[in-house]
Amino acid sequence: MTAIAHDRRGSAAFAGSALIVIGIGALALRQWGIDPIERIAEAGWPLFVILPGLVLLVMAVIPAPPRGVGFAIAGSIVTSIGLLLWWQDQNARYETWAYAWALIGPGAAGLGMFVYGALTRTTDLARHGIRLMAIAGALFLVGAWFFETVFATGSVPFDVDAALWWPLGLMAFGALVLIGAVVRDGEPRQREEGSS
Repeated sequence: MTAIAHDRRGSAAFAGSALIVIGIGALALRQWGIDPIERIAEAGWPLFVILPGLVLLVMAVIPAPPRGVGFAIAGSIVTSIGLLLWWQDQNARYETWAYAWALIGPGAAGLGMFVYGALTRTTDLARHGIRLMAIAGALFLVGAWFFETVFATGSVPFDVDAALWWPLGLMAFGALVLIGAVVRDGEPRQREEGSS
């Protein structure tokens, strides 16, 4: 219990110190006639989303593992939303939200889990992250194929003969099953080794 309380005090002390340093830096910049908020806004409003995400990612490394996994996942999601908003803003492509959500929900969460699991050598966490990223990638590709066709032609891409698209759907589903089998390879052996 004392180790947990010590970790919390250390995290709070780091967070408080970081906020004080940021505040002092902002005041110093204002004294020199530089408004940090105005500069961030000039760089692009999505930075107001990206910066808190980066702060959450930094917070992930403060508590002892695996207590920082929540910060890693949240930071990955918030940063990914900011980066996607920045790309959409720069390219005027907000309609891509129709399928880009897959990169945020399962994709960014999986990336956060994978990176945190790899850094902390938590193989189960990294494996779950890879699985989520594979699912997100498949959802994104299918969504991009469907919606980009709708955006470009104004019609659903199923005008093609059903004899062509249902085998493609089976192949995509088979690829997902295969990826899941490859990712899960080794789990039964670890359980057997642990029980013996």
